[in-house]
Formats: sequence, C-alpha cells, structure tokens
Amino acid sequence: MCGITALYNKSGLSSDYLSKCNVIVAHRGPDDEGYLLWKPGDPLQVLSGNDTAESTQHFFKYPVLPSDSRDWLVGLGHRRLSIIDLSPHGHQPMVLTSRGLTITFNGEIYNYIEIREELKALGHHFETASDTEVILHAWVEWSKESLHRFNGMFAFVLLDSQQQKVYAVRDRFGVKPLYYTETNGYMAFASEVKQLRELPGYRFSLNEQIAYDYLRYSLIDHDRETFENGIRQLMPGHFIELDLASGKWRDSSWYTLQAASWKGTEEQACEQFYALLKGSVRLRMRSDVPIGSALSGGLDSSTIVCLMREVLEGEGRSDHLIKTITSCSEDKRYDEWVFAEEVIKKIKAEPYQTFPSFEKLRDDLDRIIWHMDYPFGSTSQFSQWCVFEEARKQGLTVMIDGQGADEQLAGYGGNDVALYAGLLRSGNIIKWFKEARSYKKRNGKLPYGFLLGSLKVLLPGLIHLFPPQYRSVDQVHPVWLKPGKYKSRTYSQRSLQVHLTNQVQVLPLPSLLRYEDRNSMAFSVESRVPFMDYRLLEFTKSLSEDLIYREGERKYILRRAFRGKVPDKILDRKDKMGFVSAEERWLMEEGKEWFKENLQHAGSTLSTFVDAERINNYIQDMQAGHIPFSFDPWRLICLGRWIVIQ
Repeated sequence: MCGITALYNKSGLSSDYLSKCNVIVAHRGPDDEGYLLWKPGDPLQVLSGNDTAESTQHFFKYPVLPSDSRDWLVGLGHRRLSIIDLSPHGHQPMVLTSRGLTITFNGEIYNYIEIREELKALGHHFETASDTEVILHAWVEWSKESLHRFNGMFAFVLLDSQQQKVYAVRDRFGVKPLYYTETNGYMAFASEVKQLRELPGYRFSLNEQIAYDYLRYSLIDHDRETFENGIRQLMPGHFIELDLASGKWRDSSWYTLQAASWKGTEEQACEQFYALLKGSVRLRMRSDVPIGSALSGGLDSSTIVCLMREVLEGEGRSDHLIKTITSCSEDKRYDEWVFAEEVIKKIKAEPYQTFPSFEKLRDDLDRIIWHMDYPFGSTSQFSQWCVFEEARKQGLTVMIDGQGADEQLAGYGGNDVALYAGLLRSGNIIKWFKEARSYKKRNGKLPYGFLLGSLKVLLPGLIHLFPPQYRSVDQVHPVWLKPGKYKSRTYSQRSLQVHLTNQVQVLPLPSLLRYEDRNSMAFSVESRVPFMDYRLLEFTKSLSEDLIYREGERKYILRRAFRGKVPDKILDRKDKMGFVSAEERWLMEEGKEWFKENLQHAGSTLSTFVDAERINNYIQDMQAGHIPFSFDPWRLICLGRWIVIQ
C-alpha cells in the first residue's frame, strides 16, 4: 500500500512539483521514497529523495532528485509502505531495464506468487520477491491482458519508454484510488486529490452538480467527476493510455462485472461460496508484516475473523493470536461488544477496543476531512477512523475486514423494494405475498411501504392512487434543500440483482471504499477486503435471488454456508449496526449546540443550495424529537466544513 504520483510534463514543469505531490502523501508510505525523471533518449534512472530509506540508499546509491529540473517528459514519484519484500529490492519506482518499463504502484497483487511461477516457466527471471516486479514481467508477457490475471487491489502508472506510452490503471472495483487532471502544461495522476492541489494553476472550483448529488441523494464517488471542477477520478476497471509523442490519451474500460457461469444445487452453492471466501482470505493473509482484523461484531467481520483462524490452523499456526480492533460505546444502544466477544472467545483472539467520543470527533474533524479529501456521509466513518488509529497503536500494518458483503448480499434494508418489484416483474405473485408474510413473521408487521414501493416501480402511472407519502417519484429532500437546475439521479429497482449491482458500482460501495482507504492510510495501515475478490462477486451475481434474500432473511447464503463455523449468536442477529457511532445522541444531547452552530454556519456557506430559515426549523424540530433522526444534517455540516478548509 503506497502513494503514487505521475506527471506528463508538456511545457517545462519543475521537478519541485513532483516532489511536492509526493511528499504530501507521506502518510501513505512512511517507509521509503523514490522518483524517476525521463525523456526520450534517456536511460531509466531511479532517483532518491529526503525520505528514501537509509538501507535503500546504502544499497543502491541512487542520485538525488534534482531541484527545479525542467528537462524531462515523464516524472514518477512513490511513497512506500513496506508489506511484501521489505528489502531495498522492493523500492519504487521499479525499473525493468531490459524492456524499458518502469512503474509506480499502489496496492497488492494477492496472487503474485502463482503468476510469478507461471512467468518463470515461460522463461522470466526475477530479481526481487515483490509483487511489483511481477506486474512488470506480466506486462512484458501479456501487455494489457495481464490485468485480467491480477487478483488484487491496485492503482499504478506504468511507463513504456520503448513504445513512448504511459498507462494509468485502476483495479476492477476501485478499492485503490487514482485521480487525474490535465492542463495545457501537464497531465497528472495521483493517489489523493490533495496532491493535485499542489500543482501550478490549481484554483478551487466547486462542482455544483456533485455537491447537489451529495446533499440530496447522499451520492458520492458515483461518477468520474469529483467535487472539484477539473479533477476527475479514473473509474474502477478502467485505464488511460497516453501517447507521449502526440499527447493524446483515451480512457477505456478493461473490466465489467459479469455473472459467472454457475449451475448447481443450493448445498453446492453454499460450498462454493465458502470455498471462494476462504480462498480470498487466505490470499489476503500473505504479508511480511503483522496482520490484524477490524471486528465490529456484525456478521461480515465475524465471518472474516473466523476464516482467518481456519487459515492459520490449516498452516500449522494454531497458536498465533489474531489481534482484533472493535469500536465500542459506553451507550449500549450503539455498542456491539457483546457480539464481538462471542467471536473472540471462539477464535482465541487478542482483542482491543476503541471508544469514539463526541469530543474526539470535534477535535479531529478537520484532520479527518483533510485525509478524506472530500466530505463523508456520516460519523460512522469517524468510528472507522478510530479503529485504524488503534490498529497502528497496536503495531498492526495490515488489517482485514468485511467491507463489500452488504452490497452483494442485500445487507441493507433498502433492498426490499427491489426484491418485491422483481417478483412482480417476473409474475411471481405467490412469492411476493410469501415474502411479505415472512417479513411480518420476523419483524411483527407487514412491509406496506415496500409493497407499495414495488408497485410504484412497475406502475408509475397509478401513483395518484397511492397514499400521499408514496406518490412522489422526485421529491426534493431534505426539506431545506433549494430546487436547482441540476440533473436528477434515479437508479433502477426493477429487481434485486440489478439493485445490488448498483450498490456495488454506484452507491454506497464506491464511497465506502474511499473511506476505508483514507481512514487506514491516515495511520499508515493497509486495509484488505476479502469480500471484494472479483471471483466472489462474479459468483454471487450468478446466484438466484432466493439464495441472497429469502423469507425476510438477508445474506441467506452467507448465514447458511457458515453455520457451525461462526457463532450462532452472530448468524441469528436480526439487527445491523456496522461501524456505528452515537451520532444521534451527539446531535440530541452532548453535542447539541455544536451541531446547531455548525449546521447554521454550513447553511450560510452553502446558500446556493440551502434555505437558511428552513435549516433552523429543521434542526430545532429534530432536536425536539418532532421529526426522526437522519444523517442529512451531517452531510450539510461536512460539506460546509470541507469548503471552509480548502
């Protein structure tokens, strides 16, 4: 896990800017620093910086990056968090001199050992034990087709000096970030937006459509456009190919999520699901540094921790204690420790707790926003921040957690309308009623809202016959948001599988992956997410919907596949928290005045979007209990705060 920078220098940009962009993400890679400057006719020469590791410099004696050098066409920068091959040989940018290739790489190729052995059989010779070198040799052998062989999370920029091309690549689901910007003087790629803000000519300009999407729909990281005009993200499963001779570039897709070819019984599906997830965990436990796990007490993280124990026992390391970090609360309404304890007892973990507080949120907020680059959706991300902070305190460099399960296995309540709509669409009225009865049996009441919602999806022309609260298809919400000349965003709920695909590709997973990346890297910790193994996602996409959501039970296949392997108390939970925080209590009680003051301040800052008088009424009604709690106020506060600190 690292931080990368790449500059295509079209008009004499100074090398000092490359250094600035690299240094600002030192938190992503505190262990080492490296550079490369190149123009046609030059050799590929790696350069050092102020933070280049002493062992690396002693071994290789790299020249120092020259100050204010302008005689170069491509510049690469790298900050290293050493995970695989801790020796100086893992230093980046890494060069394969014989083929004129060099790379700056962020992430992990988990199956690098298997690919390396395949390449050795084809005649390739390796100088290091790193996954970075495997990428270079794979590119020589298979070019862009090598991307389909990589099982991992990755963002990299590769220079082919012989072909005079640069490739910027992002992994299938965007687990690792990559942003870019272009001006008349340069084209730049970077791991974090704050790097691009260091470049000449940068001027903050708010992308109002993206800000509106965030305030109205809670959409974030759903588009190549960002909150700033002129800065874009490379979309998941895409690459940019830049021709250095002409300066022309194109953005292309290299991966699209498709269902695997799967046919089998329910029992076989459970066995396959278990095998794929365990194999994913095994690959993600490859590391030359200590590994722990974020354990919330929920089904997803508990499953991952139990699988980690199975992998260790299978490798003859049953005496190894897994360090777990759990976000806890003194307020039992927001505490999952009783569930986390069940898992800890089963796997004999070494547990640690962290207790997010309002005071810490208030004190850390500007720092969190700086690391996040952009606003975030709720204070749940603050709880995750505290987990990674504790992980670093406990000496953990790699953490494994359960991100990505909810989106492919219908973990959220919002999937119900899509489930019922899909049953109606397929003409399965009997099952439509059966699912509703099952929901009532589990929850004590019929899901009238979901049933009417499914009718609205399929019969929008009859909306006028519905109760008032279900009529509108495009209601402006929150109430304090002004109508504007912005695009409306609608996403299909015509079936559960379609809706789940949207959750993976649009909302909320892309934003959750950014939060995961920034929260972990703020403390120089690498986070790995086994549920995001592409083989598993392709498999779950191939399943019939009743293996995902059946008779009111979400994540059906996960619960059945791990019965006997995960404590029943976890498998039988009906509630869901995740990285929960006491945001409702903070808003209503101990942080009441702070929330009110910051909400009013955000309203004045964002007057283009919001009605200040309605904001005052809204916060008063919520704090008085006249309207239910929601995360809407937080989004407004966070966006307003972000704009102020730009």
